[in-house]
Amino acid sequence: MRADNPPAVHMRNITKRYPGGVVANNAISLTVLPGTAHAVVGENGAGKSTLMGVLYGSVRPDAGSIEIDGAPVTLRRPADAIRHGIGLVTQHTTMIPALTALDNVLLGFEPVRFGTLDRRTGRRRVEELSAQAGIEVDWLASADTLSVAALQKAEIVKALYRGARVLILDEPTATLAPAEADRLFAVVQGIVASGASVLFITHKLREVLEHSGHVTILRGGAKTGDRVTSETNADELVSLMLGADRSAVRLEQPQRDRSEPSDVSLQVRALTVRGRGGRPAVHSADLTVRTGEVLGVAGVDGSGQRELAEAIVGLRPTVSGSVLLCGEDVTGSSVAFRAAAGIAYVPEDRHREGLILDFDLAENLLLGRHRDASAGGGRFLQRRRVLADAERLLTESGVASAGPLSPASSLSGGNQQKVVVARALARNPRALVAMQPTRGLDVGASAAVYDAIRAHTAAGMGVLLFSLDLDELREVSDRIAVMYNGRIAGVLDRDEAGVERLGKLMTEGRP
Repeated sequence: MRADNPPAVHMRNITKRYPGGVVANNAISLTVLPGTAHAVVGENGAGKSTLMGVLYGSVRPDAGSIEIDGAPVTLRRPADAIRHGIGLVTQHTTMIPALTALDNVLLGFEPVRFGTLDRRTGRRRVEELSAQAGIEVDWLASADTLSVAALQKAEIVKALYRGARVLILDEPTATLAPAEADRLFAVVQGIVASGASVLFITHKLREVLEHSGHVTILRGGAKTGDRVTSETNADELVSLMLGADRSAVRLEQPQRDRSEPSDVSLQVRALTVRGRGGRPAVHSADLTVRTGEVLGVAGVDGSGQRELAEAIVGLRPTVSGSVLLCGEDVTGSSVAFRAAAGIAYVPEDRHREGLILDFDLAENLLLGRHRDASAGGGRFLQRRRVLADAERLLTESGVASAGPLSPASSLSGGNQQKVVVARALARNPRALVAMQPTRGLDVGASAAVYDAIRAHTAAGMGVLLFSLDLDELREVSDRIAVMYNGRIAGVLDRDEAGVERLGKLMTEGRP
């Protein structure tokens, strides 16, 4: 950057307080240079999303100022940010499922000719932007038929179509397989090469070290450091994120003697499951989860993982095959029966499937357990017992909250996930089906989730762990199964599961 070029973004002393004395941002300053990729890292609850919300105009700060390209601006709403060239792509797609990808991009910014929608001009502009960024999307396909990776790319084009010169990406690879993540960052580098800036939040330090030029670290609502990425390392970043006393947090499972025979916790035999439109999404899947074992499941997003998980817990009917829990066939049983029998479930999306954000924490922890003796046995809820049980679960799980009566929406993403996991484990299940249980979580929160799961596996619970993060799968799994086009392409012991071998199974269906 030349000396006479102002920063693309300069946020000075941004402070945001919430009711109850919570300081989400405490005098944070952030400078983003033109034509750079700038990472923002920190624990869940560190203030990253609030700071990005201030920049995007969706959060009003209590103090501080913002300059865009050297000029002071006031961002009262997202429309102000868009007008000043700020774009945002969130973890969760904003695309309307029934509309085509093209119409989703044009929505609200439709080109008009002679008083009518000029879709041809809009499509030409979208395709030009896609080509410049190296993005390929079927723009005439409806959004509900696109993969998560395609939706992410469409969201980026949507922001560019609105004139974004500074693009904010919030956990852009949280639901992407490694190959898809690499392709996404190739897009990011193309955007940066064009002179625009990309500001991305991530918990994956490898992405920070490989794909950013600068990194800002937050902890507890305050900035703990700015670094030129080439001059730092993972150990320093973790220390700045978590504090020196917590910088040694690890995810690994303790080593066990694998020669010891194990009983079977969960078994899937020749299971076939339909997906969207009635087409088969899982074909004759066979899996065996031993007691006390974590069996990871890898695969490119959309390879049948969701359909398999939902069929096992009873949320999706099966075409053929069977599901056995500790030898008992539960294939035709209801979700409630399977849960009571000992199958617990951590869904993929904590917002849409895991929590009711307007409910308080006690109510959320009670979901699915309202007939348990701890709640009064099912005829009448015993409010005092419900609150006491919720207080115990929150304490044991290390959830940072104002108590069981606080709404789930008041928690950070990491603490919300701890609540989902605590509820799943509250019945001491015999098998746990977990869909990306650490999606969007920092190292510390991820370790806390796996500590809770590990305590139950030590008591004999089997875990079927679905994740798109190969590094995580290789750290915490005893064995890893790979799905390819709805089939089990292979099952590898942890020691055999190198990234290259897993990648070939994921993308080619063979080692």
